[in-house]
Amino acid sequence: MRGTLWVLWEFQLRNALRSRWVLLYGGGLLLLTALLFRFGGTAEQVVVSLLNVVLLLVPLVALLYGVLGISSAREFLELMLAQPLQRQELFWGTFGGMALPLLLLPPLSIGIPWLVFAGGRWELLLTLSLGSMVLSLIGAAAGVAFALRWEERLYAIGVAFGFWFALTILYDGFILWAGIALRDYPIEHGLLLALVLNPVDLVRVATLLQLDAAALLGYTGAALERFAGSTLGILLAAGALALWCVLPLWLALRGFLRKDF
Repeated sequence: MRGTLWVLWEFQLRNALRSRWVLLYGGGLLLLTALLFRFGGTAEQVVVSLLNVVLLLVPLVALLYGVLGISSAREFLELMLAQPLQRQELFWGTFGGMALPLLLLPPLSIGIPWLVFAGGRWELLLTLSLGSMVLSLIGAAAGVAFALRWEERLYAIGVAFGFWFALTILYDGFILWAGIALRDYPIEHGLLLALVLNPVDLVRVATLLQLDAAALLGYTGAALERFAGSTLGILLAAGALALWCVLPLWLALRGFLRKDF
């Protein structure tokens, strides 16, 4: 099994490294981080500026890559399924090789300029890197699940865009509306529930909890800080993110095992 998985990982990794979009994604993020350090100043200022880019760009790229990766590999999967391979083995080999570049590129693209320009505040780099990896994993798994659920590529891409738009744009608007409309009511517990339901907001809050930037936490982050404090808040956010990693992976695996290729 280990030899088969390695062959599948190697095949998918070679395809990813030959992709111009993957190289453009990693190179663009590295250049942006270097420019922010060159003109932005301290590590804290760079993290605040870079966080918005990471929260918008990383899940979108991962979602689209997951949808397109499975859609373009249907013939390969059909061929591999004709071999004496277990479906679960084929899934982990294909998904692992496809998702690994997405998980490694953001930490490398951010970490290299950080080592050159910052030379400190490693906890910020670690939190931002882990957050980007988690969002990449969630996005890639969700993209694969969408592609397996809807065979029409454009439809699956549309669902992926809708999912991304709901997490990054509509969610913030809803939280802002709820905070204003229900300001006279005790809504802290409801805001904590809303925070758990959005991995993008979880990464944002977990990163900003390490900064002296209470004004940037927003309604959900402020509720979490009041409820649990910075350290416990980060642990709660990490636990919720772990659950978010498991759910799309389970849906993708379940869809792959049931899919009639």
